[in-house]
Amino acid sequence: VVDALISNTLLEEKGGSDRSAEIDSYMLRWTLANELELVFVVIYQKLIPLLYIEDLLEGMKAQFVKLFAAEIKAMNASTYPLPFDEPFEKCLRKAQRKALDVKKEVASKRSLVTPPSPNRRKGQPTPDEDDVGEGEGDDDEAAAGGEQAEFKNMMSARAALAERAASGGGGKRRPKKTSSKEGTGGDGDEGGKNGKKVKKMTQWHDGTAKKLTKKQKEALNRSAKDFDGNEDDAQLAEYQAKFLPEAGEVAEWEEEEPDLEDEDEEDEDDEGGEGGEAKGWFGKSAVGSFLKDSLDSATGNKVLTAEELAPVLDAMRQQLISKNVASEIALNITETVKATLVGQKLASFTRVKTMVTQALKSAVMRVLTPKKSTDILHEIISNRRSGKPYTIVFVGINGVGKSTSLAKVCYYLKQHNIKVMIAACDTFRSGAVEQLRSHARCLDVPLFEKGYLKDPGEVAKAAIDEGTANGFDVVLVDTAGRMQNNDKLMRELAKLVQINDPNLLLFVGEALVGNDGIDQLLMFNKALQTYIPRAQAHEVDGIVLTKFDTIDDKVGATLSMSYKTGQPVMFVGTGQKYTHLKKLNVNSVIRALFS
Repeated sequence: VVDALISNTLLEEKGGSDRSAEIDSYMLRWTLANELELVFVVIYQKLIPLLYIEDLLEGMKAQFVKLFAAEIKAMNASTYPLPFDEPFEKCLRKAQRKALDVKKEVASKRSLVTPPSPNRRKGQPTPDEDDVGEGEGDDDEAAAGGEQAEFKNMMSARAALAERAASGGGGKRRPKKTSSKEGTGGDGDEGGKNGKKVKKMTQWHDGTAKKLTKKQKEALNRSAKDFDGNEDDAQLAEYQAKFLPEAGEVAEWEEEEPDLEDEDEEDEDDEGGEGGEAKGWFGKSAVGSFLKDSLDSATGNKVLTAEELAPVLDAMRQQLISKNVASEIALNITETVKATLVGQKLASFTRVKTMVTQALKSAVMRVLTPKKSTDILHEIISNRRSGKPYTIVFVGINGVGKSTSLAKVCYYLKQHNIKVMIAACDTFRSGAVEQLRSHARCLDVPLFEKGYLKDPGEVAKAAIDEGTANGFDVVLVDTAGRMQNNDKLMRELAKLVQINDPNLLLFVGEALVGNDGIDQLLMFNKALQTYIPRAQAHEVDGIVLTKFDTIDDKVGATLSMSYKTGQPVMFVGTGQKYTHLKKLNVNSVIRALFS
């Protein structure tokens, strides 16, 4: 449990302000002694609420530092474990007694509360209720009135929309049909009164248990129809012009980005404050305080306090939020950095902002640095010994660019002499198979498809079997876009993952999003945890962010998603063409976040 705390929480800067974490069936709380570089941890069953944990932690920390600080600083604490059993028991008993006293005090106060009189009329307020200020009641009534007004406005808007829908969305109202047979699509009498033929709507399957007829299936299975050759060639030419690189164009994954360089952390205008007052390195205008703090900084004797760190960290938090980092995550990271800095000595001739920025950059670096290899090419080549293709499944919501991202990864792998096959497992969206077929022709790779109205999990399994039989190195599986709260489609996705156990499960999201993207990713992971047995558990392994070229320096989504899942951003899409794909450069992200 402690190892998990260190690797998954402390090293990834996920402590936050409350310094607590849940691991399996345990709750962990900790505090830091930065001057000795120690972490004190208490572990207990999370089902048992213990009211004295904070007092125990602080008491244990104070007692331990008092007893062993000199030995630890002198590096003489070579005999482990340290003799702390008896002091710990004293701290525990003291914390328990304090919690018990508080509990008794609360109980005694409750017993003093006057019970309601049996003679009090129904609806008459109790003395406690009389104490409530008039302003609170007014606020409640105003809030209730506001909610009622909002509800009425919403209902009237819905009624207006329903009326517009009934009228066909325009000025002309369709003749209302009083009796019609099921399956006519609401077209009305043939030809209508004016004799014009009304266009028949496509009849889609409504998702009920009612089976489709053979004729209906054939009508929907557009992938099985023969297409005109000239039309197909025209579409291929369009895709080639749109997605293939120009002659001599260098793929973006080949371009090297500069390493993170040491930059000046402070501007020269720090000396001038409001009203022309000289400000010190810690933002204090008093000359005496300035001289003392400057002297302490020069000699390395200045000890950082929470009050001095607060304004700098608040500014840094706002900086992260302005770069599209989720506000909750920005707060957690800055609070964790504060916890590690309080009590530390400021290095000689170093400003507070400089030290905070360096600590924050290190924290972000730890979050973004992958905990496992992201070299897909190495993984694929190593997988050849298994005799099965390396399977990569792309998942995400509608419209984020899953199919295009899949095609870019396919092109990337082909450029490195990897034998690739694409599996069309989006059997839900009309036109999805045709779109992949166009990409496959443009990339000159085979496409495995079974049309529509098929179980996507079984299609993926058949594709992997086909890839195994024909010696393919990789099978790229495209799936239907689905909203994270669509239970039916999330169960379908979980089934696909459970049946095929892919080597890599990539979540495709937009770099533009903030909290919405985090919610989507977490809901996908939650569905996989819920619908797949624990023994076969398989969550998202990596992230692909699209539209990375449109966000300038608003790169916070990379930090937010990696922080929440602990998984790396594998690729970012930087344009439309197949070559507009590159691996995430952590130094570039840090440079953008702190620019």
